[in-house]
Amino acid sequence: MVKDVEVGHPDFGRAVPCVCATPQLQQVRQRQMNALGNVETLADMTFVRFRPDGVALTPERQRTLRSAYEAALAFAHQPQGWLLLSGGFGVGKTHLAAAIGNEVIGRGEAALFVLVPDLLDHLRSSFGPNSPESYDELFERLKNTPVLILDDLGSESPTPWAQEKLFQLLNHRYLRRLPTVITTNRPIEAIEPRLRSRLMDYDMVVHMRILAADYRGGGYIDHLVELSELDLHGDQTFEKFLIPGTGREEMRQNLVTIRNAAWEYAQRPEGWIAFLGKTGVGKTHLAAAIANHVRLTQPQLLFISIPRLLDHLRAAYSPASALTYDVRFEQIKQAPLLVLDDLRDQATSPWAEEKLFQLLDYRYLTRRPTVFTVSSSDREMKELANANPRLASRLKDEGLCLLCYLKSSGRPRGRQLEVTD
Repeated sequence: MVKDVEVGHPDFGRAVPCVCATPQLQQVRQRQMNALGNVETLADMTFVRFRPDGVALTPERQRTLRSAYEAALAFAHQPQGWLLLSGGFGVGKTHLAAAIGNEVIGRGEAALFVLVPDLLDHLRSSFGPNSPESYDELFERLKNTPVLILDDLGSESPTPWAQEKLFQLLNHRYLRRLPTVITTNRPIEAIEPRLRSRLMDYDMVVHMRILAADYRGGGYIDHLVELSELDLHGDQTFEKFLIPGTGREEMRQNLVTIRNAAWEYAQRPEGWIAFLGKTGVGKTHLAAAIANHVRLTQPQLLFISIPRLLDHLRAAYSPASALTYDVRFEQIKQAPLLVLDDLRDQATSPWAEEKLFQLLDYRYLTRRPTVFTVSSSDREMKELANANPRLASRLKDEGLCLLCYLKSSGRPRGRQLEVTD
């Protein structure tokens, strides 16, 4: 039929479907979408079959899984904006994304679920002479699909053409605020910068990080959390940091003051805080107490000893590494809270010394929250200053770093927390 409109109207002389034909056209479009995607093969991935509390998860990982489930369910009921589901392999991202597609299609509405590499293959094949649909027609349909669900962003071949097509597709939907669901197991900082800037628009994108262990029963967890040694220090909390009731009052007051400073930092991590002292005075306990408190609201923090951190960076050069060295290093640099245990005057290679300085210099310049424990027999860190003056100079910046010296003897100087007679 032709609309009865005035000359000059965009629809003048243009044939449009009759209202009575709309249901049939919607069915045809959905069949075309199903041919592109594979939601039909994922028909059993529904919200009913999803276990939102996982299996044998720690409380914070269980919380992230249930939060993602609730966000996906809300999106399925009322698709609007973007939903980004991130996390390690097998944590349930694809199941939740497919459940959204099944819910939308079950209501008779149009949705497309497609693996990102498959989407790019379909676009490439549309250039062929035997393609049933031209490239322009296919790309236009993808751009304007009512609900687009892209599974496994970051698994595609990173060619310039692929990156450009993905940006064109997602930028079109971003500018028009079209409902879109994206899953990825890549750290957000490893995604192509233009896409990353869209995904970090928190007015548009709801980002749910799932930190659960492998939903299918494997052992893989989030790339950042898997590095953390915090679970080994789960019992080192503020409540269990004991202040002796006997002994020298000066020593007791020193512990009280520094424990209070650590507690204040944990409430609102800003800048740097470093705990100095000899072995066994409580440095690691206080650093772990900060991390254990913060991870209740920010699970993606990293608590790691310096030797183990360097080991992970070396391992990232291996072809078998789950993440490349550049991605791994960037991920550590950008950690929302980084707790580095056991910084000391220790023999190390020039490479290790340089990597550690690059990491800390970045966090120094960007003023990212960082906690240190420093094995030092004196409050001035003379051993560390002699071995690595660049690191020592950053730690001694009173405008950024609060030095907390847990006393064994002597009096402190400078901006250092301790109580003396």
